Amino acid sequence: MAIELHPLLEPYYTETEPDLRKNKLDAYSSTSDTKADQYRKDLYACRHIDKKHPEKSIDRFLFHLISLATIAKTPGLFPKFRKKEVRSILSAMQLDDRPLQDPECEAALYWEYRNAVRRYIATCDDPSYGRTLLGMKPSNAAGRREKCCEDVWSFSFGVASLVGLEREMSILCRAANDEYCALNPDVESLEAEYNRYRK
Repeated sequence: MAIELHPLLEPYYTETEPDLRKNKLDAYSSTSDTKADQYRKDLYACRHIDKKHPEKSIDRFLFHLISLATIAKTPGLFPKFRKKEVRSILSAMQLDDRPLQDPECEAALYWEYRNAVRRYIATCDDPSYGRTLLGMKPSNAAGRREKCCEDVWSFSFGVASLVGLEREMSILCRAANDEYCALNPDVESLEAEYNRYRK
C-alpha cells in the first residue's frame, strides 16, 4: 500500500530534474520545519550535491540503482557474498537510522526512492536504451518496456532475494513496485509483470 503524500510535496516528488527539485523543495521547506523535513533536505544533498563541484547536479541514487541491478544480473559463484556490498549501497541511500525510527522519515525515504525509480524509468524511453545486435539495432517500445521491467525488478526484488535482504530492502521494493505500477496503469504488480515476461 502506498504511503500518503502531502499535496504540497507532490511537485517535488514528481519532478526528476535536480535543479527544479531543489526549487520545489525550498518552496515547501519555507512552510514546514519538522524532523522529516530536515531528513528530506539531507536526502536531497546526499543524492544531488557534489561537494567538489557544487555548481553541477548529480544523481547518486540513479548510480546506486544501476549498481544494484548489476549485482542482481551478475551475482558470481557466491551471490550471498555480495550482501555486504548491497548493505553498503543501502546505507549510502538511507543515510542513517531516521527512517527506521520515525514513520515520517520512512515516508520521505519511500518517496525519494520512488522519485529515483521514476527518473530511471524515464531514461528507458530513449531509443538507445536496450539496443540489440551489439548496440547497432535500436530497440522498439515493447523491447524497452520489457528491459525496463527487468531492470526495475532486478534492483529491487531481484537483488533483495539474491542476497537475502528482503526486510532491509522492503522500502525500496515497495517504492519500485508502486512507481512502476503508477507509470504503467495496466500492470497489476512489478512482480507479476516480470514473471509475465519470463514465461
